Amino acid sequence: MKQYRILRLSVFCIIIGLVVSCEKFVEIPPSPSQIMSYKVFENDATATKAIIGIYIQMIANNNQFTSGNTTYYSGLSSDELYFYTNDLKQEFLKNDISASNHDFLSIVFWTPAYKYIYTANACLEGLENSKNLTPATKRILTGEAKFIRAYCYFYLANLFGDVPLVTTTNYNDNSLLARTPQIQIYNQIVSDLTDAQNLMDAAYPTTERVRPNKWAASALLARAYLYKGEWQKAEQESANIISSGAYSLQANLNNVFLKGSTETIFQIQPGVSNINSWEGNIIIPASATTTPTYLLTTSILNSFEAGDLRRASWVQSRTFAGQTLYYPFKYKVKTSATITEYNVYLRLAEQYLIRAEAMAQQGNITGAKSDINTIRNRAGLSNTNANDKASLLLAVEKERQTELFAEWGHRWFDLKRTNRVNTVIGGLKPTTWQPTDALWPIPTIQLNLNPALSQNPGY
Repeated sequence: MKQYRILRLSVFCIIIGLVVSCEKFVEIPPSPSQIMSYKVFENDATATKAIIGIYIQMIANNNQFTSGNTTYYSGLSSDELYFYTNDLKQEFLKNDISASNHDFLSIVFWTPAYKYIYTANACLEGLENSKNLTPATKRILTGEAKFIRAYCYFYLANLFGDVPLVTTTNYNDNSLLARTPQIQIYNQIVSDLTDAQNLMDAAYPTTERVRPNKWAASALLARAYLYKGEWQKAEQESANIISSGAYSLQANLNNVFLKGSTETIFQIQPGVSNINSWEGNIIIPASATTTPTYLLTTSILNSFEAGDLRRASWVQSRTFAGQTLYYPFKYKVKTSATITEYNVYLRLAEQYLIRAEAMAQQGNITGAKSDINTIRNRAGLSNTNANDKASLLLAVEKERQTELFAEWGHRWFDLKRTNRVNTVIGGLKPTTWQPTDALWPIPTIQLNLNPALSQNPGY
């Protein structure tokens, strides 16, 4: 119950404390009726702020899965990244996570995800019960809340496997929920995104793409269908986005992650002054003498073909202690008073690769090749030589590796969902890898809070 009291307080702070600091409320938890007593959902402006508050929290600091850590730690767990200094991050690199990292997993991944899920649930209940909102606002905000819930569950399911499915704010019941099978989590994700897709408009609710629209729901839905192996549905969702005319691939790769990028489907504005993106801030060195942080492995560097513009545009090198080191350079600004880069959550290139894989799985060789070539040609490469289902699927995997590297855990998730993780990661890390390492452990603190939870095998 203690866990959900904390979550309820977070809901209170997000919804009510957008202007006044949440710290002022932490000493006195609200009563169960207090959230609604503030009449948050009695007018369009305050209801909208309740949803916007979630996005603000998602990017407010660098110590959560929505602000770079999914990229870092999934990259360590797969074959993309290593950390220069030998510390507890090495356990992720070796796929040998001990109890020493359980608090970190809880603080950075598990707790923020459930905080946003719980807040989305509170918003959904408030929106449903409201009698005063305009129909359009109520409809759009309901879609956004369902999108947020689906987004968080997607990462929980891919990092931890079976997780509790929380769809209400009843903390007494929620605090004793057992783990829900991953397939049921995916079904909830699909249900939420289908609803969100129908509720939200194609037009963004803001002048910039910093709140999700119909196509953002479609983009995540296409990904969910791909992960479920529902090829026709994945193809249709990605095709709808590509043919919508709302987005286009940036010809110049240096412009892909800018705030005005035509390729962006959903992004969030920076939450801290002078910081464009947390990934750029953490990874880019402040000076030649600054100790490096997250670096690219030989494996990812060798995956680029000669002449690949992604290597030239999205990889940077530096000399440190006599070594040439390489790091991700998709985000190019460490600190700047002028904000030019936003945190990109969904972008068009992934949709071409989703459609290519889905078409290859269905035997559409010509269509799959066309989409692969669209991505390859943008990167300055010639057309693929793949010409049958098996070779095309490997070609898609390769393009996903080089297009989506160091980005939201795509590589880690791809290796697991295609059953290639034992071959690839087991081959690279034979002394420490075991098949159960494909899932991270359920944090011990969560097991202690909820006796109905069980641990993943191998931990």
